[in-house]
Amino acid sequence: AEARKTGDDFIYQATSFHDVLIAHADFLKRVEKPSTLGDYSYEVMDTKLSRTAKSKFLTQLVFYSKLLSLVQGTDPGYMVVVLGDMTEKVYRYVDFKFTVERQTRRFLDFVKSADAQKNTYPSPCAKCEQCHWRDLCKKRWDDDDHLCRVANITSGQMHKLNAAGVTTMAQLASLDVSNMSALRVAKIQPATLTNLVKQAALQRRGERAGSPIYELRPLKAEDKKGFYRLPAPSQYDLYFDMEGNPLVPGGLEYLFGLWLFDCGVYVFKAFWAHNRAEEKRAFEAFMDFVMQHVRQHPDAHVYHYAAYEETALKKLASLHGTREAQVDTLLREQKLVDLYKVVKESLWVSEPRYSIKNIEHFYRGQREGDVQNAGASIVMYEKWMEVGGDDLLQAIADYNKDDVESTYQLHVWLQSLLPADFAWRSASVATTAGASKASSSRAEDGRSHAN
Repeated sequence: AEARKTGDDFIYQATSFHDVLIAHADFLKRVEKPSTLGDYSYEVMDTKLSRTAKSKFLTQLVFYSKLLSLVQGTDPGYMVVVLGDMTEKVYRYVDFKFTVERQTRRFLDFVKSADAQKNTYPSPCAKCEQCHWRDLCKKRWDDDDHLCRVANITSGQMHKLNAAGVTTMAQLASLDVSNMSALRVAKIQPATLTNLVKQAALQRRGERAGSPIYELRPLKAEDKKGFYRLPAPSQYDLYFDMEGNPLVPGGLEYLFGLWLFDCGVYVFKAFWAHNRAEEKRAFEAFMDFVMQHVRQHPDAHVYHYAAYEETALKKLASLHGTREAQVDTLLREQKLVDLYKVVKESLWVSEPRYSIKNIEHFYRGQREGDVQNAGASIVMYEKWMEVGGDDLLQAIADYNKDDVESTYQLHVWLQSLLPADFAWRSASVATTAGASKASSSRAEDGRSHAN
């Protein structure tokens, strides 16, 4: 408010209030149009990482502009959104104000209605991590012991459990799975319900214990799932993680990171790309390195966590029309090993999610560094694209190095849970008899090194 009264040319993070409404505009830009502030007024500028304008940006701009008009006593003439590539999109406020005003009135009428006060609830959705109110919602879910706190539960399963009178994690955890004939929830298979009950019970135990707990799932070798997805370990195994920027049109895979044993120590190797041409070169260099490595060490495999890496390699081979045969070889010979599938199919854990950041609580300490998650790495990379600086890229590299090192440590921890006579997954289909013999010897070396 003081900055508006003094007539500054630009105001950063300007806040406007009206009744129960509040707006935080990225910038207000001074224009020479009289208002109650003086012989000048302001217009809204908002910044986005996206390279394309979206309808929701306009709704946001109009809402900010409406509250600004109430503060300064006159409508702004224009609104501006500055996109991630620094392109400015300019819109006339009057062209959109009436539509958004009508939407705002309908929203306020609904919020103030008795029905809304009685029946609305902060249901979890895909946008929760981007929402400013997520901490408030999480507190409500924790206070209510909401079913959404159960790891891997779906919204459909929650609705079916609610219909059966099961509305909290405690109620789910207390169900008697030993009497499946009496335990029925419409449209949820008994095996699925048993897993949900087990997961809820373990999370409850973990909360009471104040420390993470895990239990092994019952597995059969013939199912080829969980631990039975693991090939014999080797000291020459590779650990792989990628960083991508979805805000670049078509997405940009800008960092391929590897953790590998070299000359007696584990080292981090990075392949960088900052545009589409460099992405192709980095992909080719990465694939060439990996293929040469597995040819030199036939018992080696490439470990990653979750499906992103495999999907990205397929996409890059198709997009750039290169190294298709090499990617096919990795897949056909089962050289890519997804440790997420191993964890999810082999263990119950007391964590609310099965992300690698949660599973880390069992085998390593708290992470350090400026970048703590994939979203932060995207923001950091966007900042580097704008201002440059080796320190920003180093922070991203450190995060990626943490991920690949953690993947290696996870592999070691999973091996420690297995009996000494565990039957590893059979050798890949293209491995020769001679290579299989070498693999047997190297697996023992790798196992002893890992442990």
